Amino acid sequence: ADTLKVAVGFPTGSAAVYALENFAKNVEATSDLKVKVFSLSLLNLKETPPGIRDGIADMGYVLPPYYPAEFAEINMAANLSMLATTGKQIASPGTAMGAAMTEYVLLHCPECLTEQKRQNQVYLGTGSSPTYILHCTTPIRTIDDLKGKKYRSGAANFGRWAEAVGGTKVSVPGNDIYEAMAQGVVDCGMFSATELTNLQLFDVTKYITTKIPGGVFAGVATNSINRDVWGDLNDAQREAIFKASARSSADLTWKYYADAKRNLNDAPGKGIEIIEPTAEMVKMSEDFVKSDLAVISKQFTEDYGLSNVDAKIAKISELIEKYKGLTAGMEDDAEALAQLYWDEIMSKVDLSTYGRN
Repeated sequence: ADTLKVAVGFPTGSAAVYALENFAKNVEATSDLKVKVFSLSLLNLKETPPGIRDGIADMGYVLPPYYPAEFAEINMAANLSMLATTGKQIASPGTAMGAAMTEYVLLHCPECLTEQKRQNQVYLGTGSSPTYILHCTTPIRTIDDLKGKKYRSGAANFGRWAEAVGGTKVSVPGNDIYEAMAQGVVDCGMFSATELTNLQLFDVTKYITTKIPGGVFAGVATNSINRDVWGDLNDAQREAIFKASARSSADLTWKYYADAKRNLNDAPGKGIEIIEPTAEMVKMSEDFVKSDLAVISKQFTEDYGLSNVDAKIAKISELIEKYKGLTAGMEDDAEALAQLYWDEIMSKVDLSTYGRN
């Protein structure tokens, strides 16, 4: 049987490698295919999309934000992640956002699939991080504390949030956050609590303010596959991969959430103070998210040439609310989340034609 090479630009022990090693086991258990996962050794995160396109890897963990123009349609959807933490609250907003992204791309966004085709890839689903919160070297307890601080921002919408609360956005690569916090280049980093272990930030974080800025990171295609490889598979192999992909996106979301929850529980014992934001701070964040929708619409219409952006934003917003309801209570159950992905979304895709025309 063939062996599929899967590239993951994260180290062993990360949520991405965990999800894709499980994917490999599930595919091998349900088909005649063999799957080998290469963590950090075949392609790095930036190299993965062109590496899949050119056949260096058969599959891989793709981060579309690295290629804003090539993946503009899916990036527009991912930019709406702050809607997952506004309005109705659920324990793991990532469960809602990952499922909403997957349904949107597979069932409602032909332009997203055209984009994938241009990159010689077939999209197989999205997982998501937990809530983005503030990891700081100085306490943030009030709206006034937010002002004048330097915030590490990994995405444009979080940078706009930093400026909206009176701070300064600073772009620092993920691998450099530790040094930036240690040396005072930034006062706070905006990311999920999972990164306390992923990036060893327990040493430099002294205060965590929960719930703000909010949002999650869902600019992920958990395990895209080379289009030519997909076309060469038989029907049974494609179905095995598709079913295992539902589980891999659920596993990614679950692992990120479980690690974040554990890290927050461990934080006080490591000398980190956990601060709950005031109602005023939460409202300021929610007001920003609503006003930022117009900025996102204008940016993707004017800068990236997307059409019908407001209608697309409305559809994604509707799907996020749908999955807040359907995924509530699934934050600790990857199996139930995977079944939901399958029943609500992936079982509705016609595999006899998907990714082949």
